Amino acid sequence: GRFEDQYFVQKLAQERHQQVERCIAIFERERERPDDVGILVGDFNAVDEYKEHGAMQSYYKFAIASAPGVQADAEKSGLNSAEQIEDAFKAYMLAPFTTLLRKQWSFAYGQEDVGPTSAFGHLIDHMAITGNVKCKEAKVKHFTNQ
Repeated sequence: GRFEDQYFVQKLAQERHQQVERCIAIFERERERPDDVGILVGDFNAVDEYKEHGAMQSYYKFAIASAPGVQADAEKSGLNSAEQIEDAFKAYMLAPFTTLLRKQWSFAYGQEDVGPTSAFGHLIDHMAITGNVKCKEAKVKHFTNQ
């Protein structure tokens, strides 16, 4: 969430990669047959692409870029320009997606299939799968007030 996102410069992109890699490692270690299907479902707190003027860039500019902790961490880390800081944020937010795609997992659905799952109108809850499994149907079920 927004609190954690303000500390992205402190190697949190690597942590987000490692979280996904650990989940995949459990599946790879425990799978019994080559055709077993791995499914990773969760709130990634991010959309799957970082677009100019898109959801994540708008969030970055509104809530993250000017945070005093971000500026202090960037200075300590040698990020010298606004572009370098935003590139680090982009890597942090996209880390789960890039790791899954690098490991040849795919996503069962997109926003065009299920609509938004966040109060801000974006899909942030994702399902990644192994193999050539095709999703026949996906529906959003709200268990809390959004």
